Amino acid sequence: MFGYVVIDKPNILIKDYNVYRAYYCGLCKAIGKRNGQLNRLTLNYDIVLLALLGHNYENRDPVFCEGRCFVHPVGKKLSYVKRNDILDRIADINVILGYYKLTDDVIDENKHRSVRSIMRPSYKKAAKRMKSFDEAVRRGYDRLREEEKKNSDISTLADCFGYILSACGDALTDKCDKNLRKFLFYIGRWIYVIDAYDDIKKDFKDKCFNPFLREIKETDDNFYNEAERRARELLYEDIAVATDCYNAMKIEVSEGPLSNIIYRGLKDRTEFVLKRRGEKWRKETRLKY
Repeated sequence: MFGYVVIDKPNILIKDYNVYRAYYCGLCKAIGKRNGQLNRLTLNYDIVLLALLGHNYENRDPVFCEGRCFVHPVGKKLSYVKRNDILDRIADINVILGYYKLTDDVIDENKHRSVRSIMRPSYKKAAKRMKSFDEAVRRGYDRLREEEKKNSDISTLADCFGYILSACGDALTDKCDKNLRKFLFYIGRWIYVIDAYDDIKKDFKDKCFNPFLREIKETDDNFYNEAERRARELLYEDIAVATDCYNAMKIEVSEGPLSNIIYRGLKDRTEFVLKRRGEKWRKETRLKY
């Protein structure tokens, strides 16, 4: 997906960071075995959130193993969460979401066509295993493109992406409830808004669609002040609702890293991106060791 949902690393306990890293590495390994080694490069932080939520809703403690990383083959062995059915489902979710994101890029900007072709075989296998989820994501992106063609306001467009992410709940676990669906819906909205704000200068330069650039012929300080005000308003509204949903959940597995993301990480990333005022944040997709 996008890679904005991250921990607040300076303010996370070392033991919680190690657990978070183990989930990340476990997902990376599961994706490679489930969907092929090249798909490991599609992993980002947003997907790790699903792994944490999935183990909580299944009330299953992760099993930790030690092994080497294909990105960091030299050095000490790293702890990772042992592959299980939860990680396998998330691996499929990751491939399906990634494929539709690439399809959206091909349609909107005529880019990543070759990458999408490489991913297609893995996508087809994942879509066959998750037919309902695949259909939900397809409908979500169809609706998103329709609203973009109508030049709809950013809140309407964010709802479309919220719908896509909320569908992850039922694909993730049979125990999905209204709290999880609503939580993911507002996390999806938050991701859409922060990504759109992050892309302002790039999209203006490339003449690409961006909901913050509706009917904008030129950008100046007044424009960026208003865009920041509107983005801040939407982002913190979404964080507030997502946090309320999280507070209503029963969290018993890996609570430390999950709470760090919800209570600190979302706000920290919001402020980081807002302060850059459209200077595209170079999203990190791999953990640094």
